[in-house]
Amino acid sequence: MTDQLLGRLRIESIDSVSLLGSLAESAAVVLGISISDAARLGTLTGEVAEALVRDAYDDETEIDMELDVVRSAGSCRLILRDHGAPMDLGRGGYPPRVSELVRLGFADGLEIAYEPRVGNRAEIAKNRSFASVSSDEEFVAAVESEADTPDAADFDDSGELDLQVRAMAPADAVGVARLFYRCYHYTAVQAPLVYEPERMAEYVEAGRHFGTIAVTRTGRVVGHVASEIERPDAITGRIGLFAVDPAYRRHHIGSKVGFAHVVRLVERGIVGQFTEAVTVHLASQRSALAAGGHEVGLLLAGQSPRLSFEGFEGTAGRRKSVLLFFASLGAIPGRTVHVPNVYREVIGRIYAECSLEREIKTDFDPRSPADPDGTNLKLTLSHETGVARIRVAAYGHDFLEVLQEQVNQLRLNRFDVIWVYFPLADPATSKYASGLQELGLSFSGVYPEYLDGDYLVLQCLNNVDIDPADIQVASEMGRYVRDFVVADARRAADREAVQSRSRARMARIYEALDP
Repeated sequence: MTDQLLGRLRIESIDSVSLLGSLAESAAVVLGISISDAARLGTLTGEVAEALVRDAYDDETEIDMELDVVRSAGSCRLILRDHGAPMDLGRGGYPPRVSELVRLGFADGLEIAYEPRVGNRAEIAKNRSFASVSSDEEFVAAVESEADTPDAADFDDSGELDLQVRAMAPADAVGVARLFYRCYHYTAVQAPLVYEPERMAEYVEAGRHFGTIAVTRTGRVVGHVASEIERPDAITGRIGLFAVDPAYRRHHIGSKVGFAHVVRLVERGIVGQFTEAVTVHLASQRSALAAGGHEVGLLLAGQSPRLSFEGFEGTAGRRKSVLLFFASLGAIPGRTVHVPNVYREVIGRIYAECSLEREIKTDFDPRSPADPDGTNLKLTLSHETGVARIRVAAYGHDFLEVLQEQVNQLRLNRFDVIWVYFPLADPATSKYASGLQELGLSFSGVYPEYLDGDYLVLQCLNNVDIDPADIQVASEMGRYVRDFVVADARRAADREAVQSRSRARMARIYEALDP
């Protein structure tokens, strides 16, 4: 489905700001969100609007703001814009109450961006409610009544399994749900989407769930793989949700579906695929390697504590680390990247392993002017994962101060993991992304062809303990990435601790000097 604008409210007086929260609440109820969740969504919308007025408009009484209510695939989106506000809402850090409300689940996601001379844009997302087959007794009974051996009608006269491998359509969502139930019952890791057929159908229609399936003569879906493609103009995606019907294994369904899927991705214009592989076991890493993937990063504590693994003790209630792979599918353009000297070796090796043509530069002319509009950070908060993302859009002279304020505030709001994305196309990255260990930031990885180019990602763990012994890897490159990431995280923790002790010591000195 395409995004549908349901309504727009524009206000020009500071006295009308409260109307924005009321519209958000009413629209959420119309879209099927529960009354209690809609009320929380309205509260958050009002808080964001009031923070924008307070921080961006100072004491002005005439303002120019509008709120769009958009029905999107699987969600309700509330897009709040001001027009020409003179100040960046996120410059001094999120308003503390706003980020705290997101962490408490008042919304599933929040993005705030500032465009100089245009204004602030805040997007609040709330997942709409869909029925899950986990509570559908008829669905469960129907699937469990299916034979656990192949149907003879699905084979041709020569005994070969007759399959149709094709693009997944919205109408296939129930069939895919049945497939995943046969494979995993309700334990598919990171796959709640497959148990909500109506939500999945909307994702398929919108192009976000780019799936390929295998269907037998009798109409049974026996194979599935999909890529998550966030935007229509994206040239990379995330591949996953692979499943083959247990009753139909040993018929090369996985390879047939996988090959057809790659062909479709190339036709779609996708040049590379990311894969997130768990580290509590090696199966998904081996699959990623077999598909031509290469390790490009390690997301420490990147997996939600809500996910557990049957047969692996001690995984429940803990965040797990995720190994990130990248596989090239087509011709990827050469690029010049500007990297901090401290990460020159590891980034160079990652590019070499991926066979990506990159000219790596580490020098930066200190006389280069900073962005005249100042530092610009685009921020994304996720309630469900407990992860906060900061993407650098522009470097100003105040970059370190602004970044430190953002990181500190997100820590206070109890986000477990903070990822900071640095554009490697910007020469200033070689300067500003270096020496950030005192802020608790350490190397996570490189994202080739992500958004508008390559990005360096640094990570910060907020009171989350990681045991390196729990991080299993399936290759020599995996060991190299793991060891580097873990060592850099330790260095960051040590340097931050030294800084904290120094600040505390100076505070005691000043206190003693104070008469």
